[in-house]
Amino acid sequence: MESMLDLQNVSNKKRIDLTSLVTVAAENVYSTVGPGFEIQIYQRAMGLELDALKIPYSRDLWIDLVYRQQRIGHKRVDFVIDELMVLVRAQPSLDIQDEIQSSTYLRNTGCKAVLLVNFGADQFEFRNIQASAFVNY
Repeated sequence: MESMLDLQNVSNKKRIDLTSLVTVAAENVYSTVGPGFEIQIYQRAMGLELDALKIPYSRDLWIDLVYRQQRIGHKRVDFVIDELMVLVRAQPSLDIQDEIQSSTYLRNTGCKAVLLVNFGADQFEFRNIQASAFVNY
């Protein structure tokens, strides 16, 4: 089922507070589940953790990719909380390609930040990518 992004105008301080809270939720998942599972396990656990913290979210949203005012495809994003997108990874480490993809998702959604979380590394790993930090590719 396709969901549409419905973004609320969130203050920068609220977004920082929300990002911190979601980061703690992801750390809780990592410390409880540990590394080594497939991505779906961590996505489900994140949903349960966000529910437990009473943080409202949308999950498995599809974003349209548009070129010259025409839809050329779509991509799924894991979670959207207000103007914060959360992308879940389960790989040995985050790399520059993950950050580039996150920045591209920001440009195509209107979200203000991406929290990129990786549950596959030996230690919990995350990146907070702000819309104002775009790099020209």
